[in-house]
Amino acid sequence: MRGTYIMRITTIIYSGILTSIAGSALACELPKLAVIPPKDQVAGKETEIRAASAAYFTGMQAYTACLQAELVGAGGDTAPPLVRRVLVARNNAAVAEAEFVMKLFTDNVGAVDAAAVAPAVR
Repeated sequence: MRGTYIMRITTIIYSGILTSIAGSALACELPKLAVIPPKDQVAGKETEIRAASAAYFTGMQAYTACLQAELVGAGGDTAPPLVRRVLVARNNAAVAEAEFVMKLFTDNVGAVDAAAVAPAVR
């Protein structure tokens, strides 16, 4: 009976810790995905597409910086393993998405303005 009681307390404490850490990670806002039409539908929309894409890439940089700050705040390399895995997975997924959007943009619209996009960190 005592073991069950201790297990429940431990579960409640760990749940509280994970909730507080995960809750702060939810403060990191994933930017709205830029819509990049097929190459044959880009004509006349380049300026609009470039502006939306620049906003997306700026937002994605802020999002990954936020996730990385959350990881540092959670203890960095010494963060609880589950928290570290979740934050690193979110960061890596964001970087992969941004790389895909950049390739799609380059293929359909043209070269990306290097000043608008800083290198992503994994």
